[in-house]
This record gives sequence, C-alpha cells and structure tokens, in this order.
Amino acid sequence: MNRLRINPVVLIIINIIAPSMYIVLNGRYLQYFLLAFASFVLILMKRYKRIIGMIAVYGAMIGIHEITIMDDRTKFIGLFFIVIAQSVPCLVLASVLVTKYNSAELLSALETMRLPRMLVVAVTITLKYIPTFAREFKLIKESMRLRGIAFTWKKPICSFQYFVVPQLFRCAALAEEVTAAGMVKGIDAPVKRSSYFEEKVRWSDAMIMAVFMIGLAGGFVWQIHL
Repeated sequence: MNRLRINPVVLIIINIIAPSMYIVLNGRYLQYFLLAFASFVLILMKRYKRIIGMIAVYGAMIGIHEITIMDDRTKFIGLFFIVIAQSVPCLVLASVLVTKYNSAELLSALETMRLPRMLVVAVTITLKYIPTFAREFKLIKESMRLRGIAFTWKKPICSFQYFVVPQLFRCAALAEEVTAAGMVKGIDAPVKRSSYFEEKVRWSDAMIMAVFMIGLAGGFVWQIHL
C-alpha cells in the first residue's frame, strides 16, 4: 500500500486552527486529541519514525514539566515546557509540510484557495526557507569548525554573532536567487499559472478534515458536560 498523499492546504488549515483552539477548549483534552490526531495522520502517511520522535519529545517535555512544576522556584520553567509540549503535534505536522512538499506543489495547492498571488508566494517562500535556513546553519557551523571557532556558552553574544551575521548575508543572497527563480518561472505573470502538480481535494482529505472537526466538536461537548 502506497503512502497516503494529503493536500498541503489541509495541513495548513489544521495548523492554523489547532493552536487557536487552546483559547476556547480545555487544554488537556485538546492536547491529547492533537497528539492522537497527529499520530493518526502520520500513520496514514506511513511516517512511523516521526511518530516515535513526536512521542519521545512530547514525553520528555511532560516529564520536565511534572518535575519542575512541584517547586515554586522552577514552576515557570514547567509552564514553559508544557506550552512546548502542546505545540509538538502541530510542529510535527508542519515539519511534514515543509520537508515533504516542494515549492511547485505548495503553489499549486494554495492557488486552488483563490488567495491573492502575493500571499501565496509569500507563504510558499516562507515554508520552503525553513529547511534552507537549517542547512545554512549547518554550513556555518562547519565553517566555524574549520576556522577553529567553537560555539561556547561562556561567550554567548560572540558565539551568537558568529552564527547570525553570516546567516543575514546569506538571507540577502538567497532572497535575490528566489526572486530571480520566480521571475523565470513566470510567478508575476497576470494569467492563470499552469502546473505539473494538480492538487485536488480527495476523499482522504475530506475524511481527515472530518475527523479533525469531529474531535474539536467533541471537545466542546466534553467541556459542557464536565
């Protein structure tokens, strides 16, 4: 059986709605539901390593929270880690969106929503720059190692400067490259853009959104009868 392919728009909508639900739903219910829902989606996509990683990170965050929350002196640290734990499922789904879909696929999917072209391009570039940013950081770290410059917490400002300054220069260069690539591909053309990738809403996308909305509705029902 092949891996299930999910429309990128579905993952984007879920990542927009899910964090905002903490305002209106019980945090513990939503936390467990999102963890189960993210596991369900990753199983459908056969991303088993990501499930193991997600559960491991989530368990570590909860463990640190339970240890630090018992002491008034470290309670604020526990609150920080519980917020991170609540964000883990959404971050994992976002990582799939960033790493498993190319720019053409994201553009094709977002254009089906009839959003302004500038917004579509901005979202696509932002999502695809995240892995580029991580890759550039590795190159900078390797360059520092070759020059005998070590990252040390004893001099955090200098160490941070060694990372940030080259990254800013690379950002400027990459911005020009991305702009040139977009112009070559006709991103600014006034006509409707064609694409090799045709992203349509499938029955699987509708099923995932239905499960997500039913879970949120269940949270409201559970909260009323609590």
